[in-house]
Amino acid sequence: MKTNPCGTDKRKALKRLIAVAAAEFVLAALVVWFFDPFYQYHRPFFGMEAVLNDRDNQMPGTVRNFAYDSVLVGSSVAENYDSAYLDQAYGCTTLKIIRASGSIADLLYYLEQAQERHELKNVFWSLDISALAAPLEVSLNRDTAPWYLHTETVADDLPYLYNKQILLEKIPAMLAYAHEGINTGGQAYNWARGKTFGAAQAMQAYDRSGIVLEGEPSPVDFSGHLDVIHGNVEPLKNQVSAHPGTAYRFLVPPLSMMWWDCAYVNGELEERFYILDQAVSALLALENVEVYYFQNEDWIVCNLDNYMDMVHYSPEVNQYMLERMRAGENRVTGENWKETLEELRRLAERISREEIFRYY
Repeated sequence: MKTNPCGTDKRKALKRLIAVAAAEFVLAALVVWFFDPFYQYHRPFFGMEAVLNDRDNQMPGTVRNFAYDSVLVGSSVAENYDSAYLDQAYGCTTLKIIRASGSIADLLYYLEQAQERHELKNVFWSLDISALAAPLEVSLNRDTAPWYLHTETVADDLPYLYNKQILLEKIPAMLAYAHEGINTGGQAYNWARGKTFGAAQAMQAYDRSGIVLEGEPSPVDFSGHLDVIHGNVEPLKNQVSAHPGTAYRFLVPPLSMMWWDCAYVNGELEERFYILDQAVSALLALENVEVYYFQNEDWIVCNLDNYMDMVHYSPEVNQYMLERMRAGENRVTGENWKETLEELRRLAERISREEIFRYY
């Protein structure tokens, strides 16, 4: 009986090809698992620096897998805080929980996950007025970050483990950033590198010179929006009340005078005053809360060189707020809050009648 060496060679070659393909398949998954740029499975190995520069993709994994006893919560204006300063000042280990344009619901979603895994000593919360007016619904499943990152099962992780962009772009970038010390340590998610802060840049976000007003703008009727506002304040109160052993420190950041003048032009000032008053008054009634308020710092708010647009300020402003908070300055209480709010009203009036025209 004659054999077919040609056919045998083909079968051997096919087996070798399958073996090589399987090995490469396993190797690709192992490389992604080991470096794990989204920290889906573990913290960095062997003392490697954690590089945090992709908030939406990295947030679920860091909340789930990192070691921390405190969190810094907020939107993009909170990304430039140096969390290492908080660690030193308060003797803690802080994880940044960031959601760009983050609603109260989105931030609570992550915060509650953190509390399921850790007994938190501190919650530092950069409280945005606009977040308190956003719908109380978690928007994460509608966004660009894939939902498999939010699940603990590996069954749906194939798009992560076998992803050319992860292998050829994300992992090399992570290693390069770690080597250069970019977005590591307390500078997680810091986006200021390469950005321009100054009046010329900031004013591109708001053209006051093109607005002609005839008399005072009519205030907007926001009575139909009260359910949304109260619907955000209530779960915020509930969150704090449910964790009496955690110290909550809320910072109200300084939005630029353009943001306030825009509210004046659109008749929305009263709504914004109301939102701020409802939230701060409710929080001040709770024993484990401190509120630090920076919106009335007119030397920041009315100097557009501190900003790159209507709301985003330079890291120097972030650091100033942390230092003032650590020193116990800029704190509002139940005794001085109403007067502080009246000062904001006076500042908002001065902005729209005087300060804004220094630039336009």
